[in-house]
Amino acid sequence: MSGVYELREELLDRTVERHIRVIAVSGEVDMAAAPAFERALVETVSGDEPAILDLTNVSYMDSTAIAAMLAMRRRAELKPGRFAIVCQPDSEIGRTLAYMGLDAVFSIVASRAHAAADLAGA
Repeated sequence: MSGVYELREELLDRTVERHIRVIAVSGEVDMAAAPAFERALVETVSGDEPAILDLTNVSYMDSTAIAAMLAMRRRAELKPGRFAIVCQPDSEIGRTLAYMGLDAVFSIVASRAHAAADLAGA
């Protein structure tokens, strides 16, 4: 099924003064979903808060979704310590991101707790 995905946005406390935005995506993120996916990412990272993209429950992601992530990075001019991706390294999504070299472009970690710790330390 094309474009079957769910997108949730949450806030995690970072410190008393700051928050971390979380976008949790589940299901399939493909060509039909990529434009909405990119818009949500750009809106989330355009603020002052660091952001986490949680792909733990994504079952399928095609090249248009990956292109959307790269476009968001370019448009938002992300600096280190502002954005992290959560996915299991041994999952299909994790292997795909590593194969495409995105682990050199994004901070990719195994859990939200690791992402929050990395962003808090930046």
